[in-house]
Amino acid sequence: MGRLHLAPQALVCKNTILEGDIRIGNGTVVHIDASIIAKNGPIIIGSNNIISDRVRIINNHATPLVIGDNNQIETDAVIEGRGIGHKNVVQVRGKVVGTSTLGNNCVVGVMCETEPAENVPDNTILFGNPQSRRTRSDNNAEYLEVHNKHLQYVHEMLPRYNAIIGAE
Repeated sequence: MGRLHLAPQALVCKNTILEGDIRIGNGTVVHIDASIIAKNGPIIIGSNNIISDRVRIINNHATPLVIGDNNQIETDAVIEGRGIGHKNVVQVRGKVVGTSTLGNNCVVGVMCETEPAENVPDNTILFGNPQSRRTRSDNNAEYLEVHNKHLQYVHEMLPRYNAIIGAE
C-alpha cells in the first residue's frame, strides 16, 4: 500500500480511487470518480490543477509520473505517460500514453493522443480526426486568468455537493 499526501488547499472527492504513493499539490482539485493509481512509481501532481470526473492517471513506470502546475485534465482523459508540464489542457478523452511526455502550454484535443514514446514540445496542439498537430502562434496569455476563475468556482461549489477528503 502507498501513502497519500494532500497539500492544505487540495480538494479531492471521497469517491475518487487513490492507490499507491501519491502527492497532490496546493489548490489542485480532483473531481468525483477520477482514478489516480501509482502502480510502480509515485505520482506527483503540482499546484492548481483541475482533474475532472472519470480521469485516469496511472503510473506504470518505476520513475515518478509528474504533472506540473495549472493543468486542466478533462472528463475521461487518460494520463499514462511519464509526465506533463505546466498550463496544458488534455481535453475530453484525450490521452498521454506509453512513455510520452507533454511539454508546457500544450493541448491534446478531444479523443486525440500522443504517440507511445513521444516528447511533445512546448506549445503543441494535437487536434482533429484524422489527428493533426500545429504549434501555437500565441502566448496563450488568457489561459491562466480563465483557469484561475474556473479553479475558484470549483473550490467554492465542489464541497457543497460532494464529500471531500481532508488534508493531512
